[in-house]
Amino acid sequence: MNTKEILNAFPQPDGKILRHIDKEACERAVKQIISGGRNITREIIDLVLEPGNGDDIRPRHAIHATAIRVGGTGKEKERNSFASALASTLNDDRPKAVKGFVIRQLQICGGAREAEAIAHFLNDSEEHLYEYSAQALEAIGQATIEHFRKAYPLAKGAPRITILQGLGVLQDKKSRQFFLSAIQDTDLEIRLAGIWGLMRISSGKDAGLMLSQSLKEKGWGRTKATAYCFELAEKLASNGQSNEAKAIYIKIKKSHSEKQDAYLGESADRGLAQLK
Repeated sequence: MNTKEILNAFPQPDGKILRHIDKEACERAVKQIISGGRNITREIIDLVLEPGNGDDIRPRHAIHATAIRVGGTGKEKERNSFASALASTLNDDRPKAVKGFVIRQLQICGGAREAEAIAHFLNDSEEHLYEYSAQALEAIGQATIEHFRKAYPLAKGAPRITILQGLGVLQDKKSRQFFLSAIQDTDLEIRLAGIWGLMRISSGKDAGLMLSQSLKEKGWGRTKATAYCFELAEKLASNGQSNEAKAIYIKIKKSHSEKQDAYLGESADRGLAQLK
């Protein structure tokens, strides 16, 4: 099968609906893509266009279907081969929207070997590439932490908070200093991401600082920051650190004694009761 024959196996929409799908033909085509290796994958990616620039439904369908099919147990060889072929196309001179599509497929089938190619876009704010990159790396897991660490000091604007949140998602204890610095930032979203990150790594020794910062925030920011302090107490309690959790609940209760904060005191009391 050549590339055109492979793609013809996938349905063409009738309007916006895929009415006629030959599942067996699609499955055969996916097997051809996998067995065709890097050349077939690259030829199909070459047919993926920027949105609005033409009809590329079949190429997109083919790549996405293959990314899904190579998942699961017993398919490591096929998955590694296909993911490597996909990642290699990120080095080409392609529209960023197309690279975004590739990265989203790598979120499904990529592994640690593809992490470096994906991480290249962590600080690229065009076409949401930084978001797609972060999501793909988070899906791959702990092996990608170092890429987030390297990218964060260079980050500005929207990628900065996304990378910081990525370090929190991966619960990177070595990024504690990043989280502590973020708490002092002028941007509310960064400050909240810093508090959230400390909660994610169960940083009990920073509970006092988290509580202090939560009291400095106003409105929605204060609500979120305080919620993260509660979450930290719950995490510490589940880790057997009851004394540290108790101290957080007591501090929340004492520092939120105003009438409008009565619900926080009640929540703290419930947390304390569960520790007994």
